[in-house]
Amino acid sequence: MSPISRIEVARARRSRRVLFVGNPTRYNDVSQWAMVRQWVALHGMEPIHEFEGDVLCVIVTEDVLDGRCSPKESAAVQRARALGVPCISVHDTTLIWQVTARVRSRIRESAVVPAEMHRGGA
Repeated sequence: MSPISRIEVARARRSRRVLFVGNPTRYNDVSQWAMVRQWVALHGMEPIHEFEGDVLCVIVTEDVLDGRCSPKESAAVQRARALGVPCISVHDTTLIWQVTARVRSRIRESAVVPAEMHRGGA
């Protein structure tokens, strides 16, 4: 893994916020969109709709990736790319898994520590 030389990128890697950009319209896309949003929330990350603060990654519809989107959606993707934030298709679950791995691990570790401290102190 290459060193992170920009502070904005380093902060984004620690963020739990996942930006969702696009408006899925086909049944498969709507189902996948809902499933990924739910998965993100269940794993302790925060799904958001507006680019505010640090963002771990951006999940987008295929239309957004193909440039068929609103100016606001396009601006959000351009901003993310300029900051080095990964923009991932909602269908690329392998990449979503990889990009969120470090944050999910950190969330799990922080949830385990209090239980271990409790057992050690009893």
